[in-house]
Amino acid sequence: MNSENHPVSISRRKTMFPNKALRSAGIIWFVTAVLGQWIFAFYVAAFYGGAAVSGDFMKWNRVLPHGYIEGDKIGNTAVALHLIFAVVIMLGGPLQFVPQIRNRFRKFHRWNGKLYLITAFVTSFSGIYMVITKGTITGITGDISVSFNGVLIMLFALLAWRMAMTRNFKAHERWVLRLFLVVNGVWFFRIGLMLSLFLNEGPFGFDPETFRGPFITFLGIGQYVIPLLVLELYFFAKDQNGTLGKLTVATALFVTTIFMGLGIFAATTGMWLPRL
Repeated sequence: MNSENHPVSISRRKTMFPNKALRSAGIIWFVTAVLGQWIFAFYVAAFYGGAAVSGDFMKWNRVLPHGYIEGDKIGNTAVALHLIFAVVIMLGGPLQFVPQIRNRFRKFHRWNGKLYLITAFVTSFSGIYMVITKGTITGITGDISVSFNGVLIMLFALLAWRMAMTRNFKAHERWVLRLFLVVNGVWFFRIGLMLSLFLNEGPFGFDPETFRGPFITFLGIGQYVIPLLVLELYFFAKDQNGTLGKLTVATALFVTTIFMGLGIFAATTGMWLPRL
C-alpha cells in the first residue's frame, strides 16, 4: 500500500491542513497590519517631525486639536513624547513577533521587548494626560474610550512583563499580542473610519462637521474590543483539536485581512499622503 494513501497519513494531512490554514491566516493578517502601521509611523514622523524641525509647531493643530498650545511646556512635551514613542512602538514592536529574530537574536529580543513594554506604558500615560487636559475631537465618549484604551495598554504591559519575569512564556506571548492590538487602537480607529468612508462613498453614521454620531461611538469602543475578540477566537481555535473551528476562524481572518487592507489603502491615499 502506498504510504501516502495509508489511513494514518490521510488522517495526519487532514489534521495538518486546518493548523496550516489558521497559521497562514494569522501571518497574512499580521504582515498586512504591520505594513499599514509602518505607513502610519512614516506619516507621523514626516508630518509632526517635519513641522517640529521647521519650527512650525502650529501645524500640529491642523490634525491634532490643541496639539500645540503656545506657552504650555508640559502639555506640548507630553504631545511630543507621545508622538515619538508612538513611532518607536510601531516600528520596533512588530519585530518582537518574528520567530527568526526572537530565536537568533535573543539579547536584542529581550532589550527591544523591555523598550516596547516601557514605551507602551509611558505612551498610554501621556495619552491619558492629553485626554484630560486637551480632550478628544469625538467629545466625552471619545475621552472615555481613549482613556480606557490607555488603561488597558498599561495593564497588558504590566501583565506581559510579569509573565516574562515568572518565565511563563506562553502567557507572556499572548499578553504581548493583546498589548500589540490595544496599543494600536488609534490606528484601528483611523482605518475603520476610512474604510467606512470608502465603502459608503461618504460619511456613515456621524456628522462630519461635529464628528459626533453612533458610528464614531462604535469605533471608539470597537478600535480595541473587536481586535481583542478576534485574537481570543484565534487563541481558542489554536488550542482546540477540531477542524471546523480552525477553518472557520482562518476564513474569518482572511476576510478581516481583506477589509483591513482596504482600510489601510483608504487611509493612506485619503488621509495620510495628502497631508505630507
